[in-house]
Amino acid sequence: MKSNGIWMGVFVVAVVAFAATVRGEPGAKVFADGKALLAKGDFKGAMAAFADAARADSSNRQYVSQYAMVRQIVQLRKRLKTETDPRRWHYTADALRSFYVREKIYPEALAIDKKVYAKWQDAPSAVRLAETLLAMDRNAEAAEVLSQIDPDKATGATNALLGVALARDGKVDRAKVIARRVSLHENAGPGMAYSAARLYAATGDTDKALRSLARCFEAIPPSLLDGFKAHAKLCPDFADLASTAEFARVLQTKSKVAESKCSGGSKCAGCPMRGKCSSGRK
Repeated sequence: MKSNGIWMGVFVVAVVAFAATVRGEPGAKVFADGKALLAKGDFKGAMAAFADAARADSSNRQYVSQYAMVRQIVQLRKRLKTETDPRRWHYTADALRSFYVREKIYPEALAIDKKVYAKWQDAPSAVRLAETLLAMDRNAEAAEVLSQIDPDKATGATNALLGVALARDGKVDRAKVIARRVSLHENAGPGMAYSAARLYAATGDTDKALRSLARCFEAIPPSLLDGFKAHAKLCPDFADLASTAEFARVLQTKSKVAESKCSGGSKCAGCPMRGKCSSGRK
């Protein structure tokens, strides 16, 4: 009986693998189909395709991890519809938005950003909504959202992004007025420096744009630096600078932020593993 059970298990595995191969052809083809479905926002279809790819080639970690990720996204999407606790709802929305932006599924990111903005009506939610609108080349709408921020609640970052939206929408003169008012204070963070660099570039102030971009890169933790540089290479606001030697030199800028190798933080204080490793005990 035990022998029969083993052979039955082997038979089932073989049938599943054969079905995946016949249905979806080789794993690479099925995986590509899954990526195409994901880009269209068909999450259940993408999850099924990634599952087929993983069954066709279970040794491919990319197939398995992509299936696991999309499966989790499908679960989070269900949870967001029923979650009643405001804090948990916001955490779930943040996780989904991060995935959508990383995968460039902007319509889904926009839907979440609109819901968050409707709930909070504050500067951070306005910036996120405007960023997504800019990514979708809906520049006039982005400018409108940022213009609605109460002047008392506006920040350097919101003003800089408003200038970017106006410049992209052809209102360069108004953008230049904002650019003259925007300045980087000594304690300005990397996000503000990056927004300012975009504004300066969009309004033709090349020197300030490059200096601000370099300052941003210096203030970014090493684990996040490559992501910012990748964004800068593709950002439309830097299009006129992207092919220059000066821009290439700025892209070589290294982070000056100390970062823990074990947790990615700048110091042990606040680390969830504090006191459980040699560095934390010291």
